Amino acid sequence: MLLLPVLSRLLFSAWVLATVGGLLVGCQRTATSERLPPQPAGVVPVRVVEQGESARLLRGGRPYRVRGAGGLARLAEVQRAGGNSIRLWTTDYADALLDSAQQYHLTVLLGIWLGREVEGFDYYDPAAIQRQRREVEAQVLRYRHHPALLMWNLGNEMDQQASNPHVMAEINELARLIHRLDPYHPVTTTLTGQLGMLRNIKAWCPDLDVLSVNAYGSLATLPADLRRLGWTRPYLVTEFGGPGWWEVPRTTWKAPVEATSTEKAAFARQCYQAGIAQDTARCLGSYMFYWGHKFELTDTWHSAFTRAGERTELTELMQELWAGPPLTNRAPRIGQLLLHSQPATASVRLKPGQRYPVRLFATDPEADPLHTRWEVTPEKPFAEENEYQQRSTPPLALAGVVPAAARLHTTLRAPSQPGYYRLAVVVTDGRGNAATANFPFAVEP
Repeated sequence: MLLLPVLSRLLFSAWVLATVGGLLVGCQRTATSERLPPQPAGVVPVRVVEQGESARLLRGGRPYRVRGAGGLARLAEVQRAGGNSIRLWTTDYADALLDSAQQYHLTVLLGIWLGREVEGFDYYDPAAIQRQRREVEAQVLRYRHHPALLMWNLGNEMDQQASNPHVMAEINELARLIHRLDPYHPVTTTLTGQLGMLRNIKAWCPDLDVLSVNAYGSLATLPADLRRLGWTRPYLVTEFGGPGWWEVPRTTWKAPVEATSTEKAAFARQCYQAGIAQDTARCLGSYMFYWGHKFELTDTWHSAFTRAGERTELTELMQELWAGPPLTNRAPRIGQLLLHSQPATASVRLKPGQRYPVRLFATDPEADPLHTRWEVTPEKPFAEENEYQQRSTPPLALAGVVPAAARLHTTLRAPSQPGYYRLAVVVTDGRGNAATANFPFAVEP
């Protein structure tokens, strides 16, 4: 009886290999002489033009380089900052967001969420695959004629803990499906910056028009990495920003040490200049992550705006890179945050109930008066088995740990309960701008 599941998987594997193998024969990318159907009203056609190892995106027949941000809100501020596109990861709320993007003259990289192996989707299951194909078809038919649509993005980081080559084979089948339903918009899929499945993309996905990559610390070397791995076709950077929580120093209890907002902007600038601005031949543009406020491990890790809506240095950086209008007032800058005269990388351990000095070194470019909002939240030791819950569940702040009227220099009374905590501060200038920093610490008996 145990042989039946194995035989079933082997038979299904043979079927996929035979099907896709037949499709791969003679799949060199060439211009087609077939006539496209009459263009539907309102559609702005987008296509990728490749000439040797160079490529460019044409929208409505004109060159179009993506200056984008990933996010669900503040679209008017994307436009004001000089951006021209937004990225959505799913079609949830796509009706309203596409209309809003069109209102602000922005395009949309529209994501179609796909089941991932890391989340339990079985690409050996024909019934599950057929259900997903029907869902993809319905989404494409619903949004394919929207004038704000730029490109379709199949899934996100599909290479995350993926071991099944059928994942990439199915992505190619979905790309072929979309091309049949919508010949006016290119199709891409997004990998992590590790590029572990790039060779499978090359082997199994000839019908993708563009490769997309989420790259943070790896962005600076991305053009060279792609070239080294044999990718000579066009690509997009679909996420970049400050350093990710998976690539920073950690305390002895494995708490990631978050960069300040000033450090994030400097990091993103350096990576953008080395990894995006330098490759004008194959890189079609990029999307900064995250345009808005989003809790991910902390309240500020990837957020370009604070919870209260203030702008940080990341928004300033994007306005500069997108060649937006000059700023009249800039965000505060943070030099260092010290607890008990030590930096966060020192794995600071405190005694319950005792008071310790906190020193925040911050300035404002226009010498505006600075105000602070402090809070302390509990944390669990970081563990892979509950990683998603820790990344997505905001903890409640503790009362009475930092004085209510605290300024840049203050004191912290360590919580009475032993455990792991994080001290966070938002520094504001009273003119809609802010800087952020936080500090993981432990309380021991």
